[in-house]
Parts: sequence; C-alpha cells; structure tokens
Amino acid sequence: MNDNDISASRAKYAQLHQGADAVARYERKLGNRIDVLRDEIEVQTLAPLLKGTLFDCTVGIGRLIGRMPGVTRYDGMDLSSEFVEHVRQKYPASHLQTGDLTAGIPVETASYDNVMCLRSLSGIGGLPKILPDMLRVVRPGGLMVFDYGRKPTLTVVKGQKMILDGDDLAAVLKQLDASVVTRVRLDAALTRAKIYLRVFRFLTGPRGGMVSDQMLLKIERLTAPLFWQREIIVLRKHGGH
Repeated sequence: MNDNDISASRAKYAQLHQGADAVARYERKLGNRIDVLRDEIEVQTLAPLLKGTLFDCTVGIGRLIGRMPGVTRYDGMDLSSEFVEHVRQKYPASHLQTGDLTAGIPVETASYDNVMCLRSLSGIGGLPKILPDMLRVVRPGGLMVFDYGRKPTLTVVKGQKMILDGDDLAAVLKQLDASVVTRVRLDAALTRAKIYLRVFRFLTGPRGGMVSDQMLLKIERLTAPLFWQREIIVLRKHGGH
C-alpha cells in the first residue's frame, strides 16, 4: 500500500467504530455464536503465551481484558474515542488513550512485556510503519502479537471499495529484529459458516444446538491448516536473556 491507500483505508476503518452507537454495534457484531467461538479460539491461543504487562494497540471494547491469566497489567489505545471511553469506564485500572496507530504508538520504548494488535491491521494497512513501532514498544525477549489475512481481498465498506491485507507481510517480517514463536491459522470453517446465510442461521438458531460448540471447534481445527483465511503471528523480540 502507498500512503494514499493507507490514509483511505484508515478513514474507512475509522467509520466502522465511531458514532454514538459504536460500542453497541460492535457488541452485536461479536455477539453471535460463530464469533463467540472465534473469540474463544483467540483466547485459548494467547492465554498460555502472554505474561506480564501488555499494551493493546487496538483495544476495541476490551473483550480480552481479564481473560489472560498471566497478564499483570493491560493498557492500550484505539482510534475510536467511543471504544476508549467504554473500556475506561469498565476497566478503570487500565491506562487507555485515543490514538492513531499509523501515527505512532504514544508510549516509551521497551516499556511492555507484550504488545498486541488483533482484527485491525487487515483494514488499517501500513505494516512497514506499524510493525516496527509495535516491536519498539516491547522489551527485549518480549512478545509481539498480531494477525493478518492470507491474501489481499477487495471488500466494500459503507459503499466504498477497500483492500484488506494488501501489504507484503513476508517482506516486513524479514526486516524485524525478532523471531517467529508461532503462527496459528484461523478462520476456516467458522468464517465460511458466516458467509453461507442458511448455514449461519441454522447454527445460530434454535436448532443449532444439534451441532455442539465442541464439534464446531473440532471442525475448525481440522479445516484451518488448508482453508485458513487469517493467522495470528507471535514474534519474540531479540536481545532477551
């Protein structure tokens, strides 16, 4: 992506999470059975890895706060002032601020054990600027966690075309002073269930209990290696003991 593409994507992304009902819209978006299971997979993936202090670059509605037993302090930022105010009221112990991730993370270098950004970079773009700055925030030996899509895709946001996952992730990773800890592939069967309306309505409707959550998670694990659309990438910053 060039700078104009990044600015356009950031503006469209911002539109999704602003306004008086921004929090309610996002809660509705995440409230269906399929997205609850997707959320649970993320927690199961990250909870064993994250220890100590954590800075979340797009804290959203704070859905992960309090769900990582090893995290001793959970701070963050978000482009949406509505999200930040919601999380601030719900979790007063967290230090939160409104900020534009593409303009830089407003915290000191090497000040957190972990830094994270989930479900955001696909739409925001600007990985060559954002990922090095995320790594700057992490202490040597600490973890950087983010997710990205398998390939560029064209979508429409409020009537405007938008490219998701348009950056060359592999090229950016080569420039970072960090090593890959794990790459977890996600969004196979579960996201396809959302695409096919009849399947989605069945699974989220009164008869959906015929297929248990455990079965859906098993199907997701089996299909993810081949049909994944997104992956969580965990990097360890070099220099730790």
